[in-house]
Amino acid sequence: MSLFDVRTTRSSEHRRRMMHVGYATGFQHQSGPGLNDATFIQDDLRMAIDAEDLGFESIWVTEHHFSDYSISPSPLQTLTYLAGQTKRVKLGTQVIVLPWNDPVRVAEQALWLDNITNGRLLLGFGRGLGKMEYEGMRVDINQTRQLYKEYAELVINALETGVIEGGEITQQPRRELRPRPYKSFQGRIFGSAGSPESVKTVAELGIGILIINPEPRANLGVDFDTYNQVWAEKQGARKAPQPLLSGTIFVDESSERAKRMSAEYHRGSFHAAVKNYGMAEEDFGTSKGNEFYKNMRIAPEKIDEMADKMGTVMPAGNPTEILEILDRIRGECNLQGFFPHFHFGQMPREEAQRNMRLFADTCLKEVQSWSCESTLDGESLQLEAA
Repeated sequence: MSLFDVRTTRSSEHRRRMMHVGYATGFQHQSGPGLNDATFIQDDLRMAIDAEDLGFESIWVTEHHFSDYSISPSPLQTLTYLAGQTKRVKLGTQVIVLPWNDPVRVAEQALWLDNITNGRLLLGFGRGLGKMEYEGMRVDINQTRQLYKEYAELVINALETGVIEGGEITQQPRRELRPRPYKSFQGRIFGSAGSPESVKTVAELGIGILIINPEPRANLGVDFDTYNQVWAEKQGARKAPQPLLSGTIFVDESSERAKRMSAEYHRGSFHAAVKNYGMAEEDFGTSKGNEFYKNMRIAPEKIDEMADKMGTVMPAGNPTEILEILDRIRGECNLQGFFPHFHFGQMPREEAQRNMRLFADTCLKEVQSWSCESTLDGESLQLEAA
């Protein structure tokens, strides 16, 4: 039985509308010691708030800990602040790393935020990969897959029913959560899937796929055939949500400048990512459940070479080229939404603002005109009286 087959009343048809385009921030602070954290955070928050007036339809926030790769330890806390600064945009987590968080607290905070915003919350879940972060959160990285699946099941059921209980590891006593669910989260929950096993898990959970980092290659490494097969086996006739895509974009009126500057800023971002995830360490990809990533280990002497390569393959160019790249990825992945990052690496704030505004002026309305089947508004939910 699907996790969403609970006491609900909902339409069987997905609402048809245009492509959803949001704004994402990872609070990537590779700007050096000359810019303190408080100033950086305020600058990043201002860009997120400005996104609503520019026409973006959502704001997405990451979760990371203990490094300048991303100074964003609590996405739901950040989104609660942004909820008070905005009126219409949806508010998304990209992602909540479930093994680092108590499932009761995730469910309670999500229900609270969804209630106070009249259903604006979108949820992305992930399981994390960085050993440094797992150790700092005092969580055994060898339990990552088991914890992720169990916590996700607990939270998803709680968001639909208003009750949380169970779990082989968690052994959560049955408790009613308040506030009660505002509306169904069906179609509003997505899972990051970077490995074949993660793709299967996301399908088994009955949630959509969240693709992170839009390197423009076929299917972006996501095995959609496996996802669709497992979905059909586990979810029956219920239609899978179309995927969402997040990643960096650099747009400039000059194609040459866009590609040159994008490559420069991605070098810094890539070095920070390698350090954060421990990708050059001997034991990278050796923990239980993470064996898929072992072949992605980078030899220390190859880091600079890989950093140069990464900067040349991420979406960058003039507005026409960016639209062509996004349209191609849309066709490959059958997307219902994008949410780009416009600030990354050591990019100066004024450059990030220019990048975002030029995309808004020249690309946003065109991308929003592309048709899709959207599930992001959720469906009506009527719970039985407690």
